[in-house]
Amino acid sequence: MYKLLIVEDEKWEREGIYGFLDWESLGIEVSGCASNGIEGIKMAEIIRPDIIITDIKMPLMDGIQMSREIRSFLPETHIIILSGYGDFEYAKQTFDFHAFAYLLKPIQKNSIQETILKVIKKLEDKKKHHKERVALENQWLEYTNKNRDYLLLDFLNQKTDLMYINDPLLLKRFKTHKDKVVAVFSISLNPNKTIYEDSLNAETIQNVLTAFDAMLETRGIALTCSEHMNEAIICMDAPSTKQELENVLLQMVEELRVKTGVYCIVGIGETVDELELIPVSFKQARKALGFRFLVNYGELLFYSDIMDSEKKNWDLTRQLVEKVDLISKKIVNHIQKGDINQGICYVDEFIENLRQYPSESKILLNCFIMNIINELNMILPNNTDGVYLALFNPQKGMVDYSLLGSILQTKKYLTGFLSRIAVNMEKDCCEGNVARMVLKIIEERYSEDLNLKRISEEVHLYPYYIGSIFKEYTGKHFNQFLNDYRIDKAKEILDTNCMKISDLAKAVGIPNSSYFCCLFKKKLGINPGEYKEIMSRRHKSV
Repeated sequence: MYKLLIVEDEKWEREGIYGFLDWESLGIEVSGCASNGIEGIKMAEIIRPDIIITDIKMPLMDGIQMSREIRSFLPETHIIILSGYGDFEYAKQTFDFHAFAYLLKPIQKNSIQETILKVIKKLEDKKKHHKERVALENQWLEYTNKNRDYLLLDFLNQKTDLMYINDPLLLKRFKTHKDKVVAVFSISLNPNKTIYEDSLNAETIQNVLTAFDAMLETRGIALTCSEHMNEAIICMDAPSTKQELENVLLQMVEELRVKTGVYCIVGIGETVDELELIPVSFKQARKALGFRFLVNYGELLFYSDIMDSEKKNWDLTRQLVEKVDLISKKIVNHIQKGDINQGICYVDEFIENLRQYPSESKILLNCFIMNIINELNMILPNNTDGVYLALFNPQKGMVDYSLLGSILQTKKYLTGFLSRIAVNMEKDCCEGNVARMVLKIIEERYSEDLNLKRISEEVHLYPYYIGSIFKEYTGKHFNQFLNDYRIDKAKEILDTNCMKISDLAKAVGIPNSSYFCCLFKKKLGINPGEYKEIMSRRHKSV
């Protein structure tokens, strides 16, 4: 029911308005009647009416002044003004708030009824819009709860504005402290494995987020990114000093290791004092993490440290490049003499230079690889590609740093890279050997999750190079050959074993049963079930 307040100094007119309409049938309750403006204000404060019908001329305080006062605390109330003919124009000129309607006295029943129906419609429309708004707000709240990480990642990647995620529940932990900082954690269950071998499952990721939430409490928020599944992102309050921040993060790294068994390398952006600048800190943290090939798990990479080292002069950079040239020549010289162990000993010296000058490290690593390549072009002019493509991406003209998840892996790649050179020099490894090596891996491990990237880890060759050799040697692309081989193995199993299709698919390394059936039918012309039935009948007849 909507509440109505009648303000009229003449008793008979008050009673007339009260009895004019069947208010209850219209969904209106006459909540009060006042005889002047002062009394009307007091009653309005108490009953908070949705509709007020008031005369203009009244003792103590007229209807216009009363309406101005009521407007200050009930801005949404609909006010209908009653006035005599002589007061009508005056009322419209002096009435500086918007009345819903002006009605001339004597009031006609159809006139006031028509006006009241318009008021009711407006009130109903407002109620409807309010419900729609509440429904939309609830939908948005549900969406933000389900898609919190995606919304925050879009904000961090500057794909959306802060205003679109400025929800109290979404950002409440962003507003507890003036200064903020973003840290990106590179996570590993086994530091000895490469990023391709060490993939984290959903349960581990959730355990990491739960642990972070417990550590951060109201000081920040943790999220993950589907694009980088081995990473967790922390947006948190920044302590007053860098040393305090370092202590906090190292404590989190150790606590995470104890609670979840994961190891971390952390990239940290600079502290920012506005929420709008958090994406800047995130970008810096990710850039810092791009140098994780220089550190061990359990160590931190501050963007500010890397940038500070960039201030070193170009004379020093030139000196470092010359030093790398000398190291690479010594290594190749030892390998030429068949002393691979002595050559590999220089890797530690080279890595120490990378760690000492992080901002120049990528330049130095590129120079190192290119120097080795140039030396090889003189020694093995017809067979150099296979020994350096494991690290070097010729399409980008630089080292593929994404393969290097830690300094341990950097050393592993460099020693493997040099060992491969030695193998080429000693055995003159031909492309046929590479193809046969891949074939052997397929024969022995076809039931595993195989791909060229993983194989490249083992043979120290770049995936595209392996693929091109394999295609030339077998006449088929790697994936096509692997799928055909798996289907042949499945056929062999069905010849002797009546196995469920889902179990059979997993046994040959194709966990998706539907995809397995498609491949089977494409190669043999019938689906696995039909082939299974044929073999079953054949065995029975025998």
